[in-house]
Amino acid sequence: MRHRSLALVLSLMLIALSALPTAGAQAAAAKPILYNGIITMNYSTSTTTVYAEMDLLSKKLTTYRPGRKIQITAVYPGWVEIVYGDSVGYVLRHRVDKVTPIDSVNTPPYGVEVYTYWAQITRDTPILKDPEEGGEVLSLLTEGAKIAIIGMENGYAKLVYHRMYGYVDSRLLDEIRPVAGDPDWGDAETPLAVFCSFYSNNENRINNLVVACERLMRTMKPGEMLYFNESVGPFNKSTGYLPAPILVDGTTKQGYGGGSCQISSTLYNTVLQLPGITINERHPHGANGAAYLPHGTDASSGDLNFRMTNSYSFPIRIEASCHDFCLFMAIYRADEGGAAVAAKK
Repeated sequence: MRHRSLALVLSLMLIALSALPTAGAQAAAAKPILYNGIITMNYSTSTTTVYAEMDLLSKKLTTYRPGRKIQITAVYPGWVEIVYGDSVGYVLRHRVDKVTPIDSVNTPPYGVEVYTYWAQITRDTPILKDPEEGGEVLSLLTEGAKIAIIGMENGYAKLVYHRMYGYVDSRLLDEIRPVAGDPDWGDAETPLAVFCSFYSNNENRINNLVVACERLMRTMKPGEMLYFNESVGPFNKSTGYLPAPILVDGTTKQGYGGGSCQISSTLYNTVLQLPGITINERHPHGANGAAYLPHGTDASSGDLNFRMTNSYSFPIRIEASCHDFCLFMAIYRADEGGAAVAAKK
């Protein structure tokens, strides 16, 4: 009888324990679902792998067929985190399609990162793979480069480097300047939005980036539309452009103005942060996009066009610069600024 009572107690304990959420379930429950989506139909003959970590060499949890519905809990430059059973898994971003927010009012559009600071480099400054001292160096910046900063992590300035995050030791930054965050607080020195992207060491391509930056910079009146190709082009020898690799449907070819798409794409990522800018036309570089940006945030130029309209009630100013393989873009109010105007009333 005693053994039967003990067995009954143990059985009840096991039932109670099995009812408790696992660590994985607790981890999944702690993260709200931000978006619904599906596994893309662009690869209709292949399945999509769900990984245990954001690493192609990590454990493969399962595979999903095209069209499989998924729930997204976090978005990274090259990956999305999804609900997988009682835990989470990771899928490459180019394998995800038809993403819609659960709460369109409080959730930013899919793939949009809001940058809160920017800084100008004044000394040799490495971009690190992880926010820790002595980590792997992704790139080296020197005096004069400008970077856009998402926020701070462990004392490091966080930014997007190609399709991953990079980190800069904030102790190497003499001055970290704010982004307005609200149109009313923008002025001639405080940008409404910033973004930076990185490029390779190709002399002709760098020349084209510099030329395109110079031709892009302008002030736009309320209601004015920017036609990128007409403003930054034509892309030929007479306007200062040189032959360089051009990305077309995932493959490269030589052409005058190669690299100009990085200008339109960096501009696109900047204006994505601004609800007062209307995107009238934008085309990706094929299904996988441009590898120097988070997936799904590139904008073709040349054969295709990028168009945007200043839908704010005030003029805006576009500034762009290239330095140390870093392309920096900023958009400012071109009047006195909302706070200054309100103070005069």
